[in-house]
Amino acid sequence: MKEIYKLCFPLLFLSLLLVMSPTFAESNPVDGTYDARVKTDSGTYRVPVEVEDGEVTSIRWPNSGRMRLRGAEIEDGEAVGRSSDGDRFRIEIDDLEYEGHEETESE
Repeated sequence: MKEIYKLCFPLLFLSLLLVMSPTFAESNPVDGTYDARVKTDSGTYRVPVEVEDGEVTSIRWPNSGRMRLRGAEIEDGEAVGRSSDGDRFRIEIDDLEYEGHEETESE
């Protein structure tokens, strides 16, 4: 009987890890810079966004401007946040599992 437990426990543990892995990866993306579609009142733009601790923290606009966001927690690759001016931004990250994203630099 102990032999069965020794065999079943590792298999059960590995099965749980496999089932939980995609959910964990999606809800906690690696910190870095990702390509995203950002929707605003004036249109939709494809720009890089910075992710830290599961939130989009800033948008990098083409004119080299960087806009900080708050409240943009990522869920299923999407987030909604506000700028310091109160403007609302809807963000769709292209590929959270993309391994070639840029790591953010420590400030």
